[in-house]
Amino acid sequence: MDTRTAPDDSSSGLPLSSPEPGRRATLGSFLRARFVTGLLVLFPVAVTVFLGRFLFDLLDRWVDPISLALFHRKVIGVGLALALLIIFSLGVLAHNVIGRRVLRFGERLFARIPVLRPVYLGAREVSRAFASNRARNFRRVVLIPFPYPGVRGVAFVTGEFDEWTPEGARRMVTVYMPTTPNPTTGFFLVYPIGDVTPTDLSVEEALRMVISGGLVSAAQTRMFPPGHTATTDSLP
Repeated sequence: MDTRTAPDDSSSGLPLSSPEPGRRATLGSFLRARFVTGLLVLFPVAVTVFLGRFLFDLLDRWVDPISLALFHRKVIGVGLALALLIIFSLGVLAHNVIGRRVLRFGERLFARIPVLRPVYLGAREVSRAFASNRARNFRRVVLIPFPYPGVRGVAFVTGEFDEWTPEGARRMVTVYMPTTPNPTTGFFLVYPIGDVTPTDLSVEEALRMVISGGLVSAAQTRMFPPGHTATTDSLP
């Protein structure tokens, strides 16, 4: 086995490399390799800390008037504590008969505001979809012919239904294909079930592939598992 290409479980996915046999590492290559590796280690930590700090400061700025009114000064962390309290209180209300009536009244109120109505209704449907059993369908990762026959895109199955044709019922699937590098945007598409190719990829593996633009990819056997039937598409 070629030890230079063998995966190292202790590397945590980082591109750690050793000098080729018979070739002596120079000081410049040593420093460059450690600097690049350190940068790759720092990047996800820095992004996480930046977003966490941004949300923390944003919540504190929102409740600064409350802190000034109660304590006559700004108190760090009050925004986060208040947000957790509100989330818990909404959960308690949703499990209570009277609370559900209050929440339904709030829903009707938001649904009547012209500008906020489409935003609220769309976000509500997404949260309800993930809270229901329909969210389990999102666990299926498939390959679809996109943007034209002969090319494959990674997508998630979100539902199935029957389309009635003169020849009889035809099984259809609805899929969501995320875009790179932001998986929160994408395309909602409908395909005959025979046009999608099943995979053995997990949702986590597929999302890593999409976000990294394919730099972090799963094994080919998981993307094209043995025994799958691939459709032969001809280019236009």
